[in-house]
Amino acid sequence: MKKFFILLSLVNLLFSNGMAQQIKANFSYSTFYSPTNESYLETYLYFNGNSLKYKLNSNNNWQATVEVTYIFKQGDKIVDFKKYNIQSPEATDSNAVKVNFYDQQRIALSNGKYDFEISLRDLNLSEKSFSTTQEIEIDYKVDEIQLSDITLIESFKKSETKNILTKSGYDLMPYASDFFPEDFEKMLFYVEVYNTEKVLAKDEPFLINYFIESFESKQIVGSYRGFKRETPKTVNPLLTSFDIQKLPSGNYNLVVEIKNKENKTITLKKVFFQRSNPSANELLISDDYVNSFVAVISPAELEEYIKSTSPISTQIELNFAKNQLSNKDPELMRQYFYNFWLTRNSSNPEEEWKKYKELVKTAETEFSTSIKKGYETDRGRIFLKYGKPNTLTEMKNETSTYPYEIWHYYGIEGRSNVKFIFYSPDIVSNDYPLLHSTLPGEIYNAQWKVELHKRTNQPRDLNETKPRDYMHDRTDEFFTLPR
Repeated sequence: MKKFFILLSLVNLLFSNGMAQQIKANFSYSTFYSPTNESYLETYLYFNGNSLKYKLNSNNNWQATVEVTYIFKQGDKIVDFKKYNIQSPEATDSNAVKVNFYDQQRIALSNGKYDFEISLRDLNLSEKSFSTTQEIEIDYKVDEIQLSDITLIESFKKSETKNILTKSGYDLMPYASDFFPEDFEKMLFYVEVYNTEKVLAKDEPFLINYFIESFESKQIVGSYRGFKRETPKTVNPLLTSFDIQKLPSGNYNLVVEIKNKENKTITLKKVFFQRSNPSANELLISDDYVNSFVAVISPAELEEYIKSTSPISTQIELNFAKNQLSNKDPELMRQYFYNFWLTRNSSNPEEEWKKYKELVKTAETEFSTSIKKGYETDRGRIFLKYGKPNTLTEMKNETSTYPYEIWHYYGIEGRSNVKFIFYSPDIVSNDYPLLHSTLPGEIYNAQWKVELHKRTNQPRDLNETKPRDYMHDRTDEFFTLPR
């Protein structure tokens, strides 16, 4: 299950038409593969009923109607298109609290990368729709053991009649968010394993392992792990849950992996989620900071050090740090800073800080400007969060574009072939804002080529995604084949 992190991940998507009333909806999607050799995408939309405009319908009841449009593009070609209206449950009283409602669609898509555009419009407001685009990839093979996306589940029941919610004999109601507030006691999830009967011998055993790991350290959290022994089938489904009553607030990954009889990991998938659980947070607070490395840090240094952790902080940590920096209590700041590194390396938090501190120094040397610290710049943030790129293409003297850099990572965050494009629209400074990225959760800009060429090419169309051709322009080449 994946979200449009426009961002952030978290993580819920807020569609706004810029007017007084907003459409509020959580959106997520998962990809699957059917035994008929057909891959497909499932979309999940969960609407906040009170965010919509209601009007009287033919039954003399109050009802909202939302127009939903999905467009799938490869380059300039529209590969698939779906447009439909979704109606809310009817209400007899216009002043009553409007119930939330849900929509799910299945769309057959072949393997490949797509620019997926989603648009929402409240038809009772008759305003222009709001659209956003995210790159998605489908890559299911017929001769390899693979996993579907992991789908978070709100509830399930035995299926009586097959319908769009039905999988493996159950009706599954997806949970179209990755935020789990304190009142959630369980996290349900569903995943499918494909092609085991094609790759493994008949009755050859394998394991489906599943666990919760820290998003930051990638370490398994406590006893949040389980497994299921299986033998080859056309599809091996897994529907299970974790009790998360004692899971502290924080950012996590839910991970599912397949291991063969030699205990070798064949494939894995993970999905991000965020937990808010203040009652469990006391378990994480440590008083060891009193005699630790933070005890000798001056208040001024401590303030700067806390600020420098922003690129790798969770949203909860950012909020907490903001409060500490505002209150300026040295002891609380020391406690926060110590616990920040303790959660990332419980055996040696000081060593973890020292390694990061060296990276902060590198970011300061390479990316700082006259008004920004290195970690405050986009390049510094990406460097500190994801590390040094595997390849870096730097172009400062192309006549048709602003100076730009393409950072290429072979693999980060479970994604392969990830690229970031930074550019210098003011040409002279060392500040290169992030223009476009292929990593979900970072800036996605379908018009990045046009923006990059605005130095010499003003677009004729607001929706234009390709600038005019220029002699010796190698932007496409460098982006497609980084070096």
